[in-house]
Amino acid sequence: MVRNLTGKVVAPAQDPTALADQAWFDAHPERHFHLRDPAPLEFREPLGEAGDGFSWRVLVVRLDGGSRLRLPVSLAWDLHNDHARDSHLALLFDQVAPDQARSMLNRARTNPEKPAG
Repeated sequence: MVRNLTGKVVAPAQDPTALADQAWFDAHPERHFHLRDPAPLEFREPLGEAGDGFSWRVLVVRLDGGSRLRLPVSLAWDLHNDHARDSHLALLFDQVAPDQARSMLNRARTNPEKPAG
């Protein structure tokens, strides 16, 4: 069972969590998705109970231009963040992301920003 709440787009280098996400994607340029534990007070609203046998995680999606989309998701506690592949996280994103988030990722994929220079 997967539960999700509304995510938010975070501008590059806006807060320590955003800096950590940026550093992770800089170290893994081939990746588009990242799964990690939530930071304290990362989301405006409390996440509540994840459910028995579940824990809250954050599914981070890299968008073009350096922005990232962060979605809180409730996943089985025994799923290790480091073992999640991009292909698995893409399927998870397609299952749990709100329509607006999927639209943002689709726009980024179909209209990628051209690098400066």
